[in-house]
Amino acid sequence: MQSSKLSQLIGELYRHAHQADGWMAFFAMLETEIPSRSTTLMFEDIQTHDTDIVLSRHLNNDELQVYGEHYIHTDLWAGAMADLPLFQFHSSEVVLDRQLLSSEFYADYTKPLDIRYACGAYIENPKIGQAFRVTIQRGHQHNPFSREELQTLNLFVPHLQNALAIYKRNIALESLQRGFDSISNIIDSAAYLLRPDMSIVSQNALAEELLQQDIACIAAGKLSFRSHKLRNTIAQLMNSLQEFTHNRATSCRNYARMEQYQISIEPHLLPSLVPGAQELGALLQIKNSDTNVNIDLAGLEILYGLTNTEAGVTRLLCKGLVVKEISEAMGVKESTIRSHLKAVYAKLDVCSQPELLSKIMASLARTQADVV
Repeated sequence: MQSSKLSQLIGELYRHAHQADGWMAFFAMLETEIPSRSTTLMFEDIQTHDTDIVLSRHLNNDELQVYGEHYIHTDLWAGAMADLPLFQFHSSEVVLDRQLLSSEFYADYTKPLDIRYACGAYIENPKIGQAFRVTIQRGHQHNPFSREELQTLNLFVPHLQNALAIYKRNIALESLQRGFDSISNIIDSAAYLLRPDMSIVSQNALAEELLQQDIACIAAGKLSFRSHKLRNTIAQLMNSLQEFTHNRATSCRNYARMEQYQISIEPHLLPSLVPGAQELGALLQIKNSDTNVNIDLAGLEILYGLTNTEAGVTRLLCKGLVVKEISEAMGVKESTIRSHLKAVYAKLDVCSQPELLSKIMASLARTQADVV
């Protein structure tokens, strides 16, 4: 490749490194100089074999998904490349041709896609457990990648590393902005994005109003509340949220109702500028209890096998009434209400009012989401 063309390609890579379209344009230009069928930029977790196809030319989403779900486990070419020197391009010829042609990977995946030869480079270190890999594929009508072509591609490796750092930082910035937007877009309740120690990462306009009204406060850099009852309720919810672990796939929301507020708290990944290093925090939402809670009696009866009376007691409890108020509203003794609640606890497999409220509110949230 002429030095002028090489400089042009490197310039194109840096010019648009922060955009996916820029990488695609660079790959398109590269493929005219080093003929190929497709180019893929892939993130890999070496230990779990989880993949994230960041960019790809010519392979559609279904083809990439099939690879990530199954064929990465049979990709003997990628497995062999992981043991070769890093930060330089290697040809798929490192795998014996007869071994490739007799493999499930070739017969069921690459052959139907007209992928016969490949070359690739790890541009981040797979030995630390995670890596980015650039792979360039050729079809059956092509020849294997030559030594000269690999040497030319190796000239791009340091620039690919630099451009990838730019691209990843831009992705992180976009993720950071989405994290803040997810809080600011909540308009029906005061919302705080918190670290596990209650320090504030972000908050929306209604949350700022609680601070201005001196309902909420910041003490030693951490969110707190003037009301002893509100402060203790939120602390209990925070302590009971067992998802402050590395099990980020788990989804859980805890609820509580007070005389004035409806409170919910759930795990939430905190925005980060470091991809793959996000901290697990919590999203706290505080809504005025004046908001009507639409809990259907028949729905409670069907969903949990409650009697009509048990459903009525449960509904009033969810509206913020205490046992005494429920007994007055229903015209029965407090002991009768407690007996109904004991039956409700047994049917919902809970042991306390907070657990009961959390289960009912979570079901209500799921039902409303399904309707939407």
